[in-house]
Amino acid sequence: MIRLEKMKPDEFEVYSEGLVRNYAIENVKSGRWEEKDALEKSRREIDSLLTDGLNTENHELLSLIDRETGKKIGYLWLHVFSATENKGFIYDFVIDKEFRGKGYGKLSLEALEEYARGLGVEQLSLHVFAHNSVAVSLYEKMGYEVTSMNMAKAIGDN
Repeated sequence: MIRLEKMKPDEFEVYSEGLVRNYAIENVKSGRWEEKDALEKSRREIDSLLTDGLNTENHELLSLIDRETGKKIGYLWLHVFSATENKGFIYDFVIDKEFRGKGYGKLSLEALEEYARGLGVEQLSLHVFAHNSVAVSLYEKMGYEVTSMNMAKAIGDN
């Protein structure tokens, strides 16, 4: 079982630095951004969403805790649109490397669904980079479906 806890300020500081770095890396891997600009773009995008950091309204920044061991196994960032829309968006979901491949992803998403229902959320959506086949597979197993798709083709001289 997984317990969700609101991030503490010191956790958020560590988390947000990793978030900026990882989002930049994923955008470079996907071909969306050039490496030289990636960190700046990543920080700008995240800052525009989390305008008040950890205290940004309608954003739930959560630590994932294994109930049995009490160990923190990862983080989750959920945006709840509004009480009238009843929709949530998972901006980030990270299981720390040493805990991957042990079923924590599925358990964490189940815990999130319960948590989100408690907030009045009736639909969750997310974005996943196509090159992240492990995450794509997990989301498909959990019942997430493709709702739109971006495609690209390199046509430069090679």
